Amino acid sequence: MDTAGAKKGKTPQLPCVWVLSGVLSYRLCDRDYDCEHCELHHALSGDKGHSSCKRRSVLTEGSSAGSYLSDSWEAAAAGAHLSHLLSGCRLYLDRPYCPPHFWLTQTAEDLVTVGLDGTLLRFLQPVKRIVLPSPGIRLDRKQPCGWIAREHIAVPLRMPIAGEVVETNERYVEAAQPWTLEERDDWLFRIRPSEPLADVDSLLTDEDTLAWHAERLGVVRRYLMAVLAPEVPAGLGTVMADGGAPELRLEEVLGTEDYRNLIREIATPPQAP
Repeated sequence: MDTAGAKKGKTPQLPCVWVLSGVLSYRLCDRDYDCEHCELHHALSGDKGHSSCKRRSVLTEGSSAGSYLSDSWEAAAAGAHLSHLLSGCRLYLDRPYCPPHFWLTQTAEDLVTVGLDGTLLRFLQPVKRIVLPSPGIRLDRKQPCGWIAREHIAVPLRMPIAGEVVETNERYVEAAQPWTLEERDDWLFRIRPSEPLADVDSLLTDEDTLAWHAERLGVVRRYLMAVLAPEVPAGLGTVMADGGAPELRLEEVLGTEDYRNLIREIATPPQAP
């Protein structure tokens, strides 16, 4: 997972401990390995007492997103699978996120560009279709605006900000076959907002984005570790247990029932009040 848009200006050094553990695919340490004072480290390690985690805990049921350095076989295999699955994905630190689907940026023309979170798209593979709102339509915040369709599952999308849709990404509209995010641009549509972006209190930035991302990885990791646990019945799939390449379709790894439960946890948007 690339952390794009990180602060610049300091001399880059070697990769950080989270790269070595497989949680991030690439990040240079600019703090001389002073993890104690690193916001990224505390957000990913689940330190609830640190300022980066006060608003959002990364702890999940029975495990924490920060326990990637566990020496158990199940934890190591689950971490390796996640690292392989998310290789090349970007987590932008220079723009707000609207969980569970979108990032947003504001252009010089006072338009808001809405993009799709690449991590979620990886978890939903293979995606067959993305349905987007038509240009000219006006929608309120949290109103339905489209969906992501895969076999047996359709994940609804809700507006992250109120306004008029002025443009959609034609590459998504015209797609007829399963595809991955790397094959096309990752923005979905553009909005002429009817409310300031700063007034949307559900948006996450900086350390809150990292904490949310770590929490979601912790949920997926928990499901993967349950599959690897000896007491789980056979037939639910394996992760890197046969010596071959890891299966990138999570439904094949987890089984259909557990996969649907996972998607409900990490991809279902909150209902409008």
